[in-house]
Amino acid sequence: MPDEGLRLLAGTVAGALVKAMDTHLWTGVRTEVAGVLGSGEPRRVEFVTTRLQASRDELALVPLERQTQARAEFTTEWRGSIHAVLWEHPELEGELRAVLGAISPALPRTPVDAAVLHPAPPGL
Repeated sequence: MPDEGLRLLAGTVAGALVKAMDTHLWTGVRTEVAGVLGSGEPRRVEFVTTRLQASRDELALVPLERQTQARAEFTTEWRGSIHAVLWEHPELEGELRAVLGAISPALPRTPVDAAVLHPAPPGL
């Protein structure tokens, strides 16, 4: 898979992670993503799980007026981490896409999602 594809997948997964952080889906999403990124190796899975939880805990402490910026920062951070794992282990792409496909429909939608899914016609 070309690097651009890896980067796009990493960004999409990172965005889904950040969206899930303050929902009832968090535990399942964290477990699934950590399982893939940790390649099923218990120590690596535990490490990724701990890092994901630390990110969620940090986000919970951010004042409401900084939430948008903090979410963008966490998305960027996780995009880089996920991209690095995919670069080293491109064979995880299919598993990560499967997890993303399973969790995406249940995640909350934002105005940005709506604009991406249904862009305004040209000239408006």
